[in-house]
This record gives sequence, C-alpha cells and structure tokens, in this order.
Amino acid sequence: MTHRTPPKLTEAAEYKGEAAVVVACTQLGTKYSSSGAKRVLDEWVDLLRAPTSITDLQFTTRTPARLFAALIGQPQLNRLVVKWGDYADLTPISAMTALRTLELRGAAKVSDLRPLGSLERLDRLALEGFDTIEEPAPLRGLRMLRDLELGGRWMTPQNGHISSIGFLGDLQGLEHLLLHTLVVDDMDYSPLLKLPRLKSVRVMKTRGMRPSIEELRSRLPWSG
Repeated sequence: MTHRTPPKLTEAAEYKGEAAVVVACTQLGTKYSSSGAKRVLDEWVDLLRAPTSITDLQFTTRTPARLFAALIGQPQLNRLVVKWGDYADLTPISAMTALRTLELRGAAKVSDLRPLGSLERLDRLALEGFDTIEEPAPLRGLRMLRDLELGGRWMTPQNGHISSIGFLGDLQGLEHLLLHTLVVDDMDYSPLLKLPRLKSVRVMKTRGMRPSIEELRSRLPWSG
C-alpha cells in the first residue's frame, strides 16, 4: 500500500480538506512582510478553531501559544507533532481522546501534564525540551503507551528534571523508553526494572542514581 506524502502548507487557503497535513506557517523569512506573516498566522488560528477533516497534523516551524491554543477545535486528531514553540498550556489536547501519537518537542514552557491524563489511547508520547516536571502522575493513566521519550534540551544541552519515574510502574505495556538529558530528582531508577515488555531502553547517567548505570545496562535491553 502506497502512503501519500502529506502536503506542506504555508497559508490556510492552501488547505483543501486533506486528512494529513504539514503546516509551516511561521518563520516565513523575507517572503512576507511583518503584517503578511501576522495575517498568515491569524488565518491558521481561525481555521483550526473550527472543525476540519484533519486527523494527522504536524507543525514544522515555531508554534506560538495562540496557534497551539487554536487546537481546541481539533479533538478528532489521532496524530499531533509539534517541532517547537512557546506554548505552556496543554489544555487544548485534553479533548483529543483519539490521539495515538503525540510529539511535543522544544516544549520549554511545559510543566503541567494534567491535560495528558485523558489520552488513554495514546501509543507513543514524546515530550522534550522542558525544564521541570514536578508532578508526572498524570502519565500513570496512559496504559496503552508502548513508546515513551522524555528529555530536556538536547541541542544546548541542558538537562531537564522530573521528580520521579514511579509512574512507569503503571505502564506495563511499554516497549521502548528513552530518557535523555533528563535527571530523575529522587535518583530512584528502579521502576525501569519492573517493565516486563521492554525491547529497548536508554537513560542518562546521573551521579547517585540507584541502581547504577552499570547495573541497568546489564539487566535491561539497552539501546545505544
């Protein structure tokens, strides 16, 4: 079966009802004046606030908070990929109960994960670029997760922090786990040893971590 490459759209007027689209509506360079760039963004905000046929949506340029907020109008999405942006409030995602894949990258302002707790059908979650997640407990409800990636700012690099990974004990279906540029503040990495279906795992070495990185490597299907 041949899969068509989703169209890459700059202006909202280019959207013709496709189910899968790639949107690049910011960082437009010299092709647009400042007023023209604002118009492009405004039109995408208006389009996304209203119902569409989109089920697979990728943002490949900066996603400002007001564009992210417009996603409140797209509860039918089953795949959402965001490259980076200044969004902090994940509330627009909470109604996307059909989501199977969610990638929030460059998520520097995200700290509250409560809106993710309703995404019970999620199969893959990538959340990276954040500074601190003090309360990861909402992730406990994502029991269909098979692929999880959490991390700080790997390009800088700057480590992110998460209070605990105890929530992993509820994610017994996990097969692939990556914790990069990430420090677990309570230093307890033992929940990694309680995931029976893991096929690949990698975490960052941290001074004082328990068990040690050497023990984790020897007991887990280490990747890389």
